[in-house]
Amino acid sequence: MPAKDKVPEMTLFSNEQGFKDAIVGVYLSMDLPNNAGNTGLYTNDLSMGLTSVLAYSYDNANASGVGGNGALYNAAYYYNYNDVTLKAEIANIWQALYNNIANINNLLKQIDEKKDLFSGKNYYQLKGEALGLRALFHFDALRYFGQPPLTGANTAAIPYVTTYTSKLTPLSTVSEAAALCIKDLREARMLLANTDTSTINKAVNDPFLSYTQNHLNYFATEGLMARVFLYMGQTDSANYYANAVINSKKFPLITSNVASAGNIIRDRTFSQEHLFSVYSSNLVNINNNLFNSKPNPLALSNAARTTLYATPSNDATDWRYSSWFETNPNSVTVPSKFYQDTKLPYELQGIMPVIRVSEMYYIASECANKNGNIPTATSYLNNVRAARGLSALNAAGINNPDSVSHAIMNEYKKEFISEGQLFFYYKRLNKNLAQVSGTPVTIPADVYVFPLPDAEKLYR
Repeated sequence: MPAKDKVPEMTLFSNEQGFKDAIVGVYLSMDLPNNAGNTGLYTNDLSMGLTSVLAYSYDNANASGVGGNGALYNAAYYYNYNDVTLKAEIANIWQALYNNIANINNLLKQIDEKKDLFSGKNYYQLKGEALGLRALFHFDALRYFGQPPLTGANTAAIPYVTTYTSKLTPLSTVSEAAALCIKDLREARMLLANTDTSTINKAVNDPFLSYTQNHLNYFATEGLMARVFLYMGQTDSANYYANAVINSKKFPLITSNVASAGNIIRDRTFSQEHLFSVYSSNLVNINNNLFNSKPNPLALSNAARTTLYATPSNDATDWRYSSWFETNPNSVTVPSKFYQDTKLPYELQGIMPVIRVSEMYYIASECANKNGNIPTATSYLNNVRAARGLSALNAAGINNPDSVSHAIMNEYKKEFISEGQLFFYYKRLNKNLAQVSGTPVTIPADVYVFPLPDAEKLYR
């Protein structure tokens, strides 16, 4: 398919297929490298690469040549956002997110006046997904470039761009940008409610309706609303949408270790639990660069891994502990959650989760805990623990809000390794990063805020 910006606009949006091609192009751009090499956006920088280094999910990112991009990860290890390599990658992230937003806005500019082009319920699906994606991209820009919401909700953060124009969009505050995300997500959810929400599709006759989990679907809008509301401390709304997803029963927690090395087919990412995941044909290369590279792959030491998974509650039976790490060709134990085994069925190939149902259980647990309902909070956690081969938390040890909060944080550390969400969990609660991550380096005061790119500051 030609790149969207190489197709004349009148041709692209002259029929339904053109609109489909445009939004597929946006989904593809969530993976495509945004600079030379194999660095991808949601499949690397925003997940198992840069953002996981920032959360200290790997303890060797200061090693020479680490992860095939030593200069980038060395700078990230020390949170040196003014380093020339890291600064350039931060600018790439900004540009990639806002390029996607521009392409979405161009589609939205055209779609209402051409509603008659669409068959069945495709108008609702295309517009709903587009609005949901616009919210996702803005929210991730906010999580990188805005102040932590607990301390900087009223500070200027990012432009929330809703029109396809070259005119300058003023910066919104953290609170304003989050509210605009919710506005887009509410409309997206309303539109997508008109589509088929009864099933989660794999391959069906219409390619555009296939693989529901690789679209920002109806349930993903609810999950993203839960995430945004929790980010802003609105726990009643966060709890409502998290439970809407859980109670839909469309994304059941696994009941056996589908990632086990003993399986002929290893479902390493627990795919049935994905509300929304990005498809990447480049995941083999990304994994090789990060985890099989010489001389030093990104890794978590065996001692640190044991401390994380097996020590806090004697949880050596954790399926994540036994199945998400293995020895690479250079005899180094590395994270292997996104390794691409041979003979995988198509639906298990190249998928990077963006929103998981397990996060909905953690959100519901945090909301219950804030309301003082410790048994309910613990119950949500135990649901996920059971789905990871673990026993229930000891009620005698999890008996006050602080102990529940600590248990939730431990689950984020274990569940979201190599996915990037842990850094944003720390930021949302304005955690002392050195204390909770264990990093030995001095943490700068602005560790949770990426600087605006120079070009953006100059433009303003």
